Amino acid sequence: MNINIKTFDTWAINNRDESMAAGHYPSVMAMLELIKKHSSIMNKPFSFIDLGCGNGWVVREILKDNKCTKGFGIDGSENMIKKTKKYDIGTFEQYDIENYKFTEKFDIVFSMETFYYFNNPQMVIENIYNNALKDKGILIIGIDHYMENKTTLSWGDDYNLKLNTLSMRAWKEKFNLAGFSKIISDTVNKKKKWNGTFILLAFK
Repeated sequence: MNINIKTFDTWAINNRDESMAAGHYPSVMAMLELIKKHSSIMNKPFSFIDLGCGNGWVVREILKDNKCTKGFGIDGSENMIKKTKKYDIGTFEQYDIENYKFTEKFDIVFSMETFYYFNNPQMVIENIYNNALKDKGILIIGIDHYMENKTTLSWGDDYNLKLNTLSMRAWKEKFNLAGFSKIISDTVNKKKKWNGTFILLAFK
C-alpha cells in the first residue's frame, strides 16, 4: 500500500480527520471565495469533485448550495471513505487518485492538501485537464507543504509521509505545461513562521 494512504488510513481510525477538517476550514473557505471572485461558475448549476476528499466534509459543505447538481469525492484511504458513509450526502469512491480514470467531466475540480502526495503531479494535472474538466471548467488546489513554507519541510519524517516538495513557481509551471490558459495564485492565512496555504486557480 502507498505509504501516504496507509498513514491516512491510520489517521482516520484515530479520528484525526476531524481536526484536519477544522484546521483546513479557513483555507477551504478562502478557496471558494477566490472562485466566486474570479468566476461566475457558481452562479448557475455546477458540478463539483473533491480529489483527496478525506471524510467528505468539503463535499457536504458545497452541497449546501442548491446550485450544486453533483458533489463527488475520491480518496485513496479506505477508512476515510468509510467515514463519508455516515452521512447520506454526496457520492464517494475509494481509489488511488494518480491512477483514476474519469468517466465524467465537472465544472469544478477541487483539492485541498493532496497534490504534493502524488509521485507524478504533472500526470494528474494533465489527466484533470484532458479528462475531468468541462470546457471553461476550473481546477483549484490548496497546499500547505511547499518550498517557501519552511516549517512544513520536515513533515515527511515527522508524519511518515512521502512528499513531493516543490516551489510555488514550480507548481504554477506544472499548470502551464498542462495547458491551462489562465492561472491565478494566492496565499492565505499567513502567520508568524507560517507562509500560509498556497492556492492555484486555473481555467480551462
